Amino acid sequence: MKSINPKEHPVPFVHRLLLSGVAPRPIALVSTVDGEGRHNLSPFSFYNAFGANPPVIVVSPAYRGKDGTPKHTFENIRDTGEFAVSAVSHAMVEQVSLASGDFARGVDEFVKAGFTRLPSSLIAPSGVAESPFVMECRLLHHYDTGGLPGSGNLMIAEVVMFHVRESAFEGDRIDPRRLDLVARMGLNWYLRANGDALFELPKPPHHGIGIDALPTHIRESALLTGSDLAKLAAALELPDSGEILHRWLEDMQAIVPDETAADMFEVELRMARAHRALIALMGDWKRGSLDAAEICRRLQRCTQTALASGEMTLAWECALMSHPDTVASLSAAG
Repeated sequence: MKSINPKEHPVPFVHRLLLSGVAPRPIALVSTVDGEGRHNLSPFSFYNAFGANPPVIVVSPAYRGKDGTPKHTFENIRDTGEFAVSAVSHAMVEQVSLASGDFARGVDEFVKAGFTRLPSSLIAPSGVAESPFVMECRLLHHYDTGGLPGSGNLMIAEVVMFHVRESAFEGDRIDPRRLDLVARMGLNWYLRANGDALFELPKPPHHGIGIDALPTHIRESALLTGSDLAKLAAALELPDSGEILHRWLEDMQAIVPDETAADMFEVELRMARAHRALIALMGDWKRGSLDAAEICRRLQRCTQTALASGEMTLAWECALMSHPDTVASLSAAG
């Protein structure tokens, strides 16, 4: 692990480092109006939500890194106390990039980027009609983090109105695939929150036993990952290893090794069929072609495949049976 002290490096380096590691970040396309009624539109990725009662978001328009001058967005929010935030969909990203230019005060980025104004209900700044999700915001607090070039300004605001495109909903919930948002990464990289980048992970319905309660040979496995261990540790209690051992002894004695199928274990694992891979493993095991260490390793590979396909009972059985002493007992009985 490389340790980096930010005080020992120039601000641009620290800026790149921070943006690369704190990612992906949602993008706030912030629209404001100055004291003369002129519109401004600019994207910011120092942005997130903090609380729902009341709904609060924070946007941080930093001082310019080159000369420390304030950005127009910051000045407008500070002076008027109002702004709108429009979420950025994939269809908008090229226009948003265009709007990010450091235009002169008074230049309307709505016009420059070809966006359409969405009139707000409670504030003066308009949202972006092309966005599927728009928030009207009023400033609650301003916190200056340093007043130096590259320093942030935390603009803490209450959301006073939401505008959400009807097509974003699946029933009464927003489906992220329907929003098709993009997020900011480091350098020139973005992330599209759709397709293979999206996955569901339901919260556990109960408190699991925890990784610290896993048997040592499982917890200290060189093969099982932290993700594998977390899935096992979500169990309410440890399965009965004695019961599993008794049943496996019977299964081992019933297996007749197939001399023509020595490669079936790898084939079945490749096909994500953990149970059939286990049967193939038992055949190789009974034939005496594997040492104890390799049997333990293969049992834990079966554990991983079963976990990936949601076969928790089988995963636990393979994990518990992968102890060297248990393998020795099964080998003696087989």
